Amino acid sequence: PTKQCPTSEQIQTSTMAQPPPRRPPPPARNAAPGRPPPPPNNARPPPPRPPSSLPRVPIASSFGDENHLPSVLHQPNPMTPEAERSARRRTCRFIEEAGQRSLRLPRVAVATATVFFHRFYAKHAFQEHDRFEVSMACLLLAGKTEESPKKLDLVIRECWKLRRRAQQQQQKLLSQGGDSPSMAGGGPPTKPPPSSS
Repeated sequence: PTKQCPTSEQIQTSTMAQPPPRRPPPPARNAAPGRPPPPPNNARPPPPRPPSSLPRVPIASSFGDENHLPSVLHQPNPMTPEAERSARRRTCRFIEEAGQRSLRLPRVAVATATVFFHRFYAKHAFQEHDRFEVSMACLLLAGKTEESPKKLDLVIRECWKLRRRAQQQQQKLLSQGGDSPSMAGGGPPTKPPPSSS
């Protein structure tokens, strides 16, 4: 006696006739007998946020307008849009110089650092944070993000070397009567990091 294989119609009808097995509902977690289950998480309003110590900068209705940037609206000493644009340009040049030449980061990581820098200063004013320190943080984070991390000590050392070189060039040009668009100008004076000797 040979067995006959079932036809595709027989297979379809046999599988359609049987409903899939149902799973029992999961037991309630941490439910004590006789206690009602806790309300769902969306029933409670979120806790109030603590007041921020930093002044709130109004968000511009049109993000492309330079007159609504935090540095331009900052009180008591607002920047002009031209000065803000110049500070951005000089800092981006510093990020490229430090990232590619000094730290030897890939081009993608340097571009990511530049994006981080622009996004940070879209919400914060140049007067509140030193752009040189922010650019170092952007380089460090971009290296980690793009899978080419550098040690914090190396990033700080290389950036300070580059900044010192820019300050020396600026002093040289100023003694000759010129002007320099370097990273050294335009920010509050900062002291170099302590030497690890």
